[in-house]
Amino acid sequence: MKKAIRFIATIIAVVIVVVGLNILTDGVPLLGTPDAENVSSVIVEHSNYPDETKEHTDKTKIELAVAMLGYLNYSPLKGLSDDVPVIKVTYVMNDNTEIVVKANDKTVWWNGKAYAITDENTFVKMCTAVFYLQKN
Repeated sequence: MKKAIRFIATIIAVVIVVVGLNILTDGVPLLGTPDAENVSSVIVEHSNYPDETKEHTDKTKIELAVAMLGYLNYSPLKGLSDDVPVIKVTYVMNDNTEIVVKANDKTVWWNGKAYAITDENTFVKMCTAVFYLQKN
């Protein structure tokens, strides 16, 4: 019986260490992100393009906008900067509710809270390239 308890304790300790290291290296994903099939449109606003609010109902652009949320893993141990958002993406759901995410190179604002992004610069660069630099 003692061997079984020791074995289970070892497994639990290894799992805790692996999950902890994964959080430190990859960050924590945003919880409650929408599924593409539940989104009817995406509205993108960029501070560098103030006169060009983009609204997309195209399935491909919606899927890209949802997939890009995967680059907003945050680090619970990183400090936050007092910057302002560069990108604002509003996901309009099929039931007309809205889910809003704002970000700059280092911070994401999600559900009213600010988090330090693990993979800095990627989300803003991808949104800019997909929604503002490509010809529609």
